[in-house]
Amino acid sequence: MASGHGRARDGRGSELGAMDDADVADLWIMDEETGAYRMKTPEEIEAAKVVTVEPTEAPDATPPSRRSTRRPPPKSKVKRRLKVTAISVAVLLVVLVGGAYGYYEYLNSRIKTDDLSGSVDKVPEAAEDEFGRTPMNILLIGSDSRLGEGNTGYGANGKEGTADTTLLLHLSADRSNATVVSIPRDTLVTRPSCKLDNGEIQPAKQNFAFNATLLNPGGPPCTVATVESMLKVKIDHWMMIEFKGVKAMTSAVGGVPINLCDRLYDPKKTGQGTGLDLPAGEHRLKGEDALRFLRARHGFYGESDLARIEAQKSFLMALAREIKTSATWKDPAAIFKIAQAATGNITVDDGLNRIEKLVALGNEIKKVPEKRMAFTTLPVMDVPHEDPKVHVQARQPAADNLWASVRNDVAVTKGDPAPAGSVAPSSQAPAPPQIDPATIKVSVRNTTVVPKAQAVVDQLVAKKYAATVDRTKGTEQGASSLVHPKGKADAARQLAAAVGLPETAIIESATAKQFEIVIGLDFPGLNDKDPTGKAPASSSKAPASSKPPATVTPPSSEDMKLNTADNTSCIKTKYSKGG
Repeated sequence: MASGHGRARDGRGSELGAMDDADVADLWIMDEETGAYRMKTPEEIEAAKVVTVEPTEAPDATPPSRRSTRRPPPKSKVKRRLKVTAISVAVLLVVLVGGAYGYYEYLNSRIKTDDLSGSVDKVPEAAEDEFGRTPMNILLIGSDSRLGEGNTGYGANGKEGTADTTLLLHLSADRSNATVVSIPRDTLVTRPSCKLDNGEIQPAKQNFAFNATLLNPGGPPCTVATVESMLKVKIDHWMMIEFKGVKAMTSAVGGVPINLCDRLYDPKKTGQGTGLDLPAGEHRLKGEDALRFLRARHGFYGESDLARIEAQKSFLMALAREIKTSATWKDPAAIFKIAQAATGNITVDDGLNRIEKLVALGNEIKKVPEKRMAFTTLPVMDVPHEDPKVHVQARQPAADNLWASVRNDVAVTKGDPAPAGSVAPSSQAPAPPQIDPATIKVSVRNTTVVPKAQAVVDQLVAKKYAATVDRTKGTEQGASSLVHPKGKADAARQLAAAVGLPETAIIESATAKQFEIVIGLDFPGLNDKDPTGKAPASSSKAPASSKPPATVTPPSSEDMKLNTADNTSCIKTKYSKGG
């Protein structure tokens, strides 16, 4: 009670005694200054009283009788009970609202955050559409950390988490469609320079396993920076969840329904396997079983991570349907349970540090129809000459075309026309030279078995570039690249045009001292025969600048293993015919 109410004193006329005649339903008032309910002061109660005087008989000399001095008859017990009930409900609501707010702040305090991106180089933001609407790119990271309670039991305990499952969720500007790109954990990538928490710069590194981008001291911001360098558009938000979070969240939503075509058996072996054994048919997975399903690798065709990704996509499609249709979301108690599980088990970027921001993001995702929510996988291939086969690499041009589709907000689901003004696909080279080639120093390094570096240097020298061969050996790469120093983007585009490389191959590096061309399996004219030893004809001339830009064409459905959230087909296992 507010201090202005004073101490309670006994006796008629005391501060509490002055309230004796007040109706209990009139004791509360909304405080305009605080916006909260409080009890009225005795003075406020007295001032609000309305004295009711009973009409009397014609005045005479007779002194008023005892009846005439009585108060009006008491209000009915029914009315009194109704008012008592009303104020009880009102007080209960005040307590609940106050408690809900406290609980709301408690939930906010449970959300763990980190920086959005560790990218050192400037990354452009997604372009607005003709109505001023902006696409949104969210990176979803599943960590396989074995640190902490609830994260053990799947491999070596105490292991630092890597990006075991990573999904880029792209929401179109008009929210009519979404593309989810799964990036295989063992994909070899170029990890760009990344700013660490202590202000130091983690140098760029080529042929780096994608899942290791999450390792300390980089963490999620460096994983985000890596995806930004692949997509060439800024990531708006990221979210990360660990094993215990998967168990808590799937339990909170009441489980995720799946349908198996055949038996799923993932035998538990030393250091691997989950022991999950499910018969064919429908199941609702939550908690430990849900995590086992997502971790199961040996229960699917080829017993590979790539096969597991397809099963994970089916699980996520089912989860998307569940979120949209489940009655659980209409149950207040269930909502609190879900909120409790979510806030205690996810880490997000600073821009998602409060419940209302997470809810707003969820509402944006729910706008997308199930049939327009596409689940894809980055096209990859084995790394040539790697034995044993441990890693994969992006398969070109399909991988670049998928990134170009996402970057330019082109829907990959069938029947979706490409938007007007789409930029050139990855196969189109930049504009012709504008800068004095003699001022551009470039080294050319070959990673393929085809001796191409000298031919490319000869081609550049003939065009007056200061080019030399870098004979450093390294792992064969699928994607060619052109790395350039910071602030030299125009020169890089010119250099790329000179050798026929697309703009998607250009990478800016804060630590680069000069330009470097790295020849990969997708280098233009790599296998062309030229007895003179000069550069292949297909690389000697860039496309005419007067040619209008072509429309971005997404890869084929088979290339990106396209599926949509409305697909309720059963999930194949290693026992299924055809895998």
